[in-house]
Amino acid sequence: MTSLTYEETFPAAPASKLAELEERLGARLPEPYRAYLAAQDGGALEGYNNHGIEIILGIGEVPQWSSLWYLLSQESDVIPAGFIPVGSDAGGGLFLLAVAGSDRGSVWHQSSETEEDDSGTVTPVSRERLADSWDGFLSSIEPLEE
Repeated sequence: MTSLTYEETFPAAPASKLAELEERLGARLPEPYRAYLAAQDGGALEGYNNHGIEIILGIGEVPQWSSLWYLLSQESDVIPAGFIPVGSDAGGGLFLLAVAGSDRGSVWHQSSETEEDDSGTVTPVSRERLADSWDGFLSSIEPLEE
């Protein structure tokens, strides 16, 4: 699936948690991401990489620091509709998976920096498309020399 090196990994996500997430979304997860969680429920990546991703979030019995559920509840004000958080970087930036719309299945990085308009609406300063698919994103992650 991927040649990523993990510092810590978690066993496959239970089918009940996949179903729970899909019920919450009102849609089936993009198949490559669903297959990833069914095989391995995220983890902490080893070393530095070109995208800066440190943690791939899990949905099962994982520590709070790597929980999609926790991040979804804490960052709900900056996660756009039709996206779920799937990872994070050291600076609090989010890696997002489009689960609906014409971009379904694509992976994005959203900066942790936000702006607030006069009405109090908070929006991220930048959001960048990284890959068209989960598998494409995973295969694009390359370690950097330390």
